[in-house]
Amino acid sequence: MQRLYGCVPLLNAVGSLMFLLIISLQPSTMSSFGVDFDWGEANVVMVAMMLLIIAATAFAKQRQAKRIGLVINAVLIVGMTLALWHAQVPALISDYLWLWALIMIFNLALIGWGWLKLTAKKK
Repeated sequence: MQRLYGCVPLLNAVGSLMFLLIISLQPSTMSSFGVDFDWGEANVVMVAMMLLIIAATAFAKQRQAKRIGLVINAVLIVGMTLALWHAQVPALISDYLWLWALIMIFNLALIGWGWLKLTAKKK
């Protein structure tokens, strides 16, 4: 897990940027793609704060700090999931939502595996 720990914050950062994309896209009849960007200041600030927290967890060196980082990253994933659950996501954006969900499921599996590896007792 020592080498793979950096993948957790990386996948979480990619997921939070996709989260911003998903919550910023709005249906539009004026666009050739059928969607338009609506960058809400609160959404951008929220994702920027998440990225700062994720960056802070990426530099953990000790086992205890890495375990705390895994928990923080898992809480951020659950928070993004709940926010998307309550958001009004248009049907045109459902493909992005599925891709985001697959990345986050893989990241949660990596978090779980990392937690098991970091909590295993050394002989």
